[in-house]
Amino acid sequence: MHLSLNRSLNSKTMMNERVCKVIKMLQKIIEKFIFLTKSSSWAKNFWNLNCSEIVMKSRRLQIIWKTQSTLNAWNEYLKHNDHKNKIIQQAKRAHFRSQMHELSDTFKSIWCFAKWVRIESQLSKKLSQFLSLKRSDTD
Repeated sequence: MHLSLNRSLNSKTMMNERVCKVIKMLQKIIEKFIFLTKSSSWAKNFWNLNCSEIVMKSRRLQIIWKTQSTLNAWNEYLKHNDHKNKIIQQAKRAHFRSQMHELSDTFKSIWCFAKWVRIESQLSKKLSQFLSLKRSDTD
């Protein structure tokens, strides 16, 4: 897409058209050059950078405790581990609340969710059946 910058912008509609063209061009550039990463099966929706940093610090403190084996290192590790658990719980809670907010934005989706909770979540999960390993007499 080529933008002609020589033309002057005389009206709001011309400015809006130019802005729309620039936005479309930027979206195409983003789609072309920025690759989406495949999420891991271990990835959690609530996980954020703060959770990652706090877990890394907790692991470092655990290594320090294992190498030093002092009571001070152990207390520091326990204190930070409790803090880590609180941060992760807050992230989970915030994610759950944001999902519930998104769900309650539309009138229909909240009732679909309520129906699922009332009916399908109470049903027992069907276990997959394995085929019989016995040989049949017809072989």
